[in-house]
Amino acid sequence: MATSIESHVVDITTCAICLEKLNTPKYLPCLHTFCENCVQTYITAIFEKDHTQSIECPVCRTTVSKPKEVNTPDAWAKMLPLNFLIVGLLEKEKIERQQKQCMVCERMETKSEASFICVDCSDLLCPNCKKHHKASKISCDHEIRQINELTSVSECLKTFKNLCSEHKGEELKLFCADHQTPCCSMCVSINHRRCEKVLSIENAAIEYGTTDKVKDLRTQLTQVDHDVKAIIKDRASAKENIEKEHQQKQKDLETIFSDLVAKINDIKVRRKGELLKIYNEAKETIETSIIIFQNKQKNIDNEKQILDAAVNVTSSVQVMIEVEKLKKHLEEHKQLIQTKAKENVGYEILLENVENITKLAEQIENECQIACKKTNTYIQLSSMTVTPTVSEIFSFCRFGKVDCGWKVSGDRKDAICFSVSKEIELCGFLSYVCHDGLSTCDVTATVKHDTTDLVVVSNTIDSKVAENKMIKIEFPTPVKLLANNKYNIVVLMTGQSCYHGENGKAVIESSGVVFTFEDSLLNNNGTTISRGQIPGLLFKIPNGL
Repeated sequence: MATSIESHVVDITTCAICLEKLNTPKYLPCLHTFCENCVQTYITAIFEKDHTQSIECPVCRTTVSKPKEVNTPDAWAKMLPLNFLIVGLLEKEKIERQQKQCMVCERMETKSEASFICVDCSDLLCPNCKKHHKASKISCDHEIRQINELTSVSECLKTFKNLCSEHKGEELKLFCADHQTPCCSMCVSINHRRCEKVLSIENAAIEYGTTDKVKDLRTQLTQVDHDVKAIIKDRASAKENIEKEHQQKQKDLETIFSDLVAKINDIKVRRKGELLKIYNEAKETIETSIIIFQNKQKNIDNEKQILDAAVNVTSSVQVMIEVEKLKKHLEEHKQLIQTKAKENVGYEILLENVENITKLAEQIENECQIACKKTNTYIQLSSMTVTPTVSEIFSFCRFGKVDCGWKVSGDRKDAICFSVSKEIELCGFLSYVCHDGLSTCDVTATVKHDTTDLVVVSNTIDSKVAENKMIKIEFPTPVKLLANNKYNIVVLMTGQSCYHGENGKAVIESSGVVFTFEDSLLNNNGTTISRGQIPGLLFKIPNGL
């Protein structure tokens, strides 16, 4: 099982691969940042070993696919975006150290004391390098100041710069409020020329600073962080419990089989193998879930450091940029939690029919079966509400398109006949709403088996709360339907004319259940397999089926 690099990183300016200060910091889509040379070496090693078209982040194992336009690890590494936040932090560290060394000389592997600072380049300069800096056509108009004249060296710098990822060399100087994204002048002229509100990035940052977006992001990150820790704790507890179950059942097996003869011992060995297999599968499921959320924890820790660094030491522009970048990852965290947190990983290993184990030896082969079931657990989360999947209600629509003008006079019945391939609990049905999108409609529905009414429900549906021109009508209590029996659902509607479905299907497979529809003898309002009202059903599958 693949595991991520253990984090020894002191702060976000340290490379997680070489554990040194980042050199040419490049970041992956998960926002973990590495030296360009380190990530190039890492990509090369992956390519040589597995010949794959993707890599995993060394820290959190997020999968990163190779861009189509690159063919070598070197080109891929160079194509990764530069982390300007880290670049700014590293430059700020160098500038604020007590002994002021000329940064140009340092890059040439020599040492000399710095007397000047270039505000535009954020470089400390010795007198000689200052002359060359002023003589260069590129940097001749840069503002250079004497260090001993400044009360704070770092306050005068333009340290945190951001370049456009789409247009090489273009600085992000504008902000599209319509799309909440920073832009260069090329971006605005090409992609945002019709947007109503495009501000200078400085003015946008000032306006941004008056909102609670940073506070809200920090709160939500804290909540997600709490949820991930809670899930990891729950998975660790589940792992501990399954280990205890395994140990206890091993003892039970030893007691049961201790007095049996060689043939029984042979069966015992096979049963222990089954037990171990089930145990390992259950444990691996739990461990995999733990690793997923541990890796997500590393993402969150990294993002919290990024946010703290941006808020504490950067400009309001950088804060805005980093917050918008992090918000996208926050939604990914929530989606992972929504998807994974409701997975049931509590197991109980069962030794079935142990009371018969002392009977005849030839019966033992079919006795003492090893099984494993999940126990129902539920974690209280902070960032969202996650409902257990034990009684999940499924739904489907049997029509291919929607049309309008279906008459619902209240004295004519829409009905459809159907059967199911396995036992289900029918929880309700879908109904189309009035096609004006505003009116209400009275509905009475009956589910019948032969001449018996299994359930009758009356409701008033409001067209304004419809989704996809439909609304769910649920029964007070679910109705058990048996496999291969024919049932009729009969609907009486009173109100404005409604939407109706077209291109209906006779057979629908939904969540492992096959529904077969046919025209109903109880219908006298035009509903058939291919068109009409009653677009779909609401159902759940009983536990254990």
